[in-house]
Amino acid sequence: MALDQLVLIRDGKVSGMPLGDHVDTGDLSDCYKLYFDPDGSQKPRFRLVYRYTPNEIQAVAIEPVAVGRRRNHEVYQITSSRLRRR
Repeated sequence: MALDQLVLIRDGKVSGMPLGDHVDTGDLSDCYKLYFDPDGSQKPRFRLVYRYTPNEIQAVAIEPVAVGRRRNHEVYQITSSRLRRR
């Protein structure tokens, strides 16, 4: 489902909300979050964090950074660690 969301983002059909600079996660202001749920019948349980990056072939590419459950902001901690923002 996360890959499906990335395709929708790429095609301009959905867009995420920008993240910011927070004490707990570091500066993630170049990243965006999108909530989703495979079930779709309840409050979204998952987050997708992505960012736009320059690409040699295209002007801009979408780079998925992390996917995870919404609990305890875990996905933001993973993102911060992967991007070495702490």
